[in-house]
Amino acid sequence: MEITFLGTGAAFSPDAYNASILVDREILLDAGAPLTVHLPRAGVSLDAPRAVLLSHFHADHTFGLAWLMLGRVLNNEHTPPLAVYGPVGTTAYLRQLLDLAWGEQMRRLSWERLRLSVQELTGGMAFEADGSHGTAFTMKHARRMNCLGFTLERDGVRLGYTGDAEMSPELEELVSASDHVITEMTYDEETGDLHLGRRDVEGLMERHPSTRFIITHRGSDAAVSGAVMARDFLTLHLPLR
Repeated sequence: MEITFLGTGAAFSPDAYNASILVDREILLDAGAPLTVHLPRAGVSLDAPRAVLLSHFHADHTFGLAWLMLGRVLNNEHTPPLAVYGPVGTTAYLRQLLDLAWGEQMRRLSWERLRLSVQELTGGMAFEADGSHGTAFTMKHARRMNCLGFTLERDGVRLGYTGDAEMSPELEELVSASDHVITEMTYDEETGDLHLGRRDVEGLMERHPSTRFIITHRGSDAAVSGAVMARDFLTLHLPLR
């Protein structure tokens, strides 16, 4: 499995782009980065992604999708279909996002030419994304917003992605179900509301020693011993050796 980080910064990071990860050049985990710039920079066509998994609706995880969707159909009116998976409310959110970004006419054009399909998920639901088996996990993050993490099984790898998350039993379950996990670490030392800190991640690593950890959504340049610290445009091949 190949993963490329198109954005690894926390929401207001001054030196890294917002969250987006490309799996095997076909599946996007979140879409906060400027994808019409970053996909070509990574050597990937705008037409390449077949599925997008949205963990929640905060701007730093979603706003790049508005550029990708319209840019893709304007560049190629015969672009392949796109499937979006996300929490309950995803369909309504995408309509609002595209209406705000481009207006109703361009939203309708994007939706039609992409033959867009949307699957709304709740914790525990299984799904198929671009031929890969996935499972959604309820994450604790923004209390007025549905938030998910995911596992994806592909090429013999069980990859977990936390999105944004506080500590919770469901987060522990997601990590336990993964042989590699991409986890956020917004806080350098302290723990806090809404996100994970270094001590949270180190605790997860102690409790799940067989899982390989990759750190993204970083609030600083601090490193964690034993984990891979993601940076923008880093490409990894899993399983890690």
